[in-house]
Amino acid sequence: MKLNTIIVPAWREERGLAVILPKIFETIDDSYEVLVVDDGSDDGSSQVASHFPCRLIKHEVNKGKGEALKTGIREAKGENIIWIDADDTYPVELIPQMVTGLMTYDMVVCSRKYGRENVPRLNRAGNFIFRNMIKILYGFKPYDPCSGLYGAKKHYLEIMNLSSRRFAIEPEISIKGSRMKLEMLDIPIEYRERIGETKLSSVKVGFEDLWAIIKFIPWRPKKERNE
Repeated sequence: MKLNTIIVPAWREERGLAVILPKIFETIDDSYEVLVVDDGSDDGSSQVASHFPCRLIKHEVNKGKGEALKTGIREAKGENIIWIDADDTYPVELIPQMVTGLMTYDMVVCSRKYGRENVPRLNRAGNFIFRNMIKILYGFKPYDPCSGLYGAKKHYLEIMNLSSRRFAIEPEISIKGSRMKLEMLDIPIEYRERIGETKLSSVKVGFEDLWAIIKFIPWRPKKERNE
């Protein structure tokens, strides 16, 4: 049985996967499985993934990053789950350190403290606002709740009953992890220039994140609801 699962959600990330997957397999050992979730891509993303010893799951249509991540969580065989964006913006080489962190922590967050020049200006402004809202409203301890490189125990992710379909998935996880009082390790990283063109609408993602921050205010984990 694999102890660790790496989930790579991908939508039209043919170029990114060709770079990130070799890095992943140079970094990990046999205790890992790699699960690529192709979220309805119409490029060669699946073909690239098929050349590597990973499990490939395909959505017939694009459903959103949140849906891709939830598919990966359901299918994961590992008790530790790491997920990473497919565009090579995050340091793959830190994955073993994250797994080591999960031996004593419930969640690991790789915070984008450096490389801010590689984040579009409007996104930086939004990240600043939402980061501080989540910290103030929910007591989130790490620096970057919107990071695309996280690790967590599968058991806790299942308790969260995740509902976000698109890019509010990480804010939702950070909010619910805080409500659950999970112990979190914060690892500062340098955010890199992405491979390929961004597919994000900063305004749309901003509204999604804001709505997630508001709508989860009443949320409590089930064990608290039953008390």
